[in-house]
Amino acid sequence: MLELVIVILIAGILSFTAIGRLNNTGEVNAHGFAEQIASTLRFAQEAAVAQRRLLYVNVNAGTGLVNACLDNACTQPLAAPGGGSVSLQAPGGVVLTTNAAQFSFDGLGQPSTSSQIQIQATASDGQVFTVTVEPTSGYVRRS
Repeated sequence: MLELVIVILIAGILSFTAIGRLNNTGEVNAHGFAEQIASTLRFAQEAAVAQRRLLYVNVNAGTGLVNACLDNACTQPLAAPGGGSVSLQAPGGVVLTTNAAQFSFDGLGQPSTSSQIQIQATASDGQVFTVTVEPTSGYVRRS
């Protein structure tokens, strides 16, 4: 009987801990959003090379919106492969920050800025996921 009580007590403690971890989805949302941003930037870069033209990326940290467009005013959004436009909205609880509100990729895939571009998705618990675009190569990496 004592062993059964101890097993039930241990199982209760473990389940209480697991439920607490499962309810904290902010870090998962921020990580997933950073992965989506990196994929969107890679797609915009590849589209710029394929179309041999400038493609613009607008990052609005205030609204949490990332758009890829054919013009700098973003009146002509880049078409997504499955239809619609290339546009991302930050999930609830994720804060978006950047050091470049707008930049472009040229026909060679190089970004328009001479410095490194960083876009960060921060979870509600403070965990930061960063997407970086290298200045000369346009290489997009997530860290």
